[in-house]
Amino acid sequence: MSTTDSPLPEAQPPLDMPPARPPRDPVWSGWDVVMILVVAILGIFIFGTLIGVALMATHHRVPAASPAMLRVMLLAQLLSYMVVLLFMRELVVRHYHRRFAEAVRWHWPHEHRWLAYLLGGMALAVVVQLISVLLPIPKTLPIDRYFQNRSAAYIMSLFGVSMAPLVEELFFRGFLYPVLARRLGIAVGVVLTAFGFALVHASQLGSAWAPLLILFMVGLVFTVVRVVTRNVAPGFLMHVGYNFMLFAMLYIATDHFRHMERMLQQ
Repeated sequence: MSTTDSPLPEAQPPLDMPPARPPRDPVWSGWDVVMILVVAILGIFIFGTLIGVALMATHHRVPAASPAMLRVMLLAQLLSYMVVLLFMRELVVRHYHRRFAEAVRWHWPHEHRWLAYLLGGMALAVVVQLISVLLPIPKTLPIDRYFQNRSAAYIMSLFGVSMAPLVEELFFRGFLYPVLARRLGIAVGVVLTAFGFALVHASQLGSAWAPLLILFMVGLVFTVVRVVTRNVAPGFLMHVGYNFMLFAMLYIATDHFRHMERMLQQ
């Protein structure tokens, strides 16, 4: 029985595939940011409790308003910040499989630009001090408790130019701002990030509106720098320079932290 070969079907042109969706930037969500904040709060509470229990077990009584208690609180905050840094890294590297520095936009400035950002932060502190003269800044604030004596002032200064600006810049400008900007736009993201930056310091400032307004403006500057440079490291350097200049002016005004009572006269 003879058979005839059926003609091969004509090759069909490939279907147009929809373009691949670009990866989400940032890769984390708003809930991840909330989790970082929860880890920080729980860390301070847990470490503070553990240190307090350890002191009680060794028969060391620490009065609530004493400089020793403030050192305990600062140690708890330091340990909590270290856990937060580890949690941030694990979230990005282990959960989202991204390089940490690339994901949070942390790139050290080239050449000597790092010095320019550092000096810029110092200049910002001077401008802020001049502006504060025109505002009704309270004579005493809750944060003054951390400067009751010379040793406490040195400890607070060291913390304020190292761990504090690092964690705050990574959280606010590295994690929070990109999520807000993605959902609400750059302008709203900048404002809300600066507002959150001021709000997190509210307890230290007794919720007084004038110092909170100043911190809001400082937060605006740091966040705008993050937007313009597309980099978190410049804001960190400015934050370090800003805090350093504030502590340096206090150091000079109090005769090398020997007369902390002069803070009330500023």
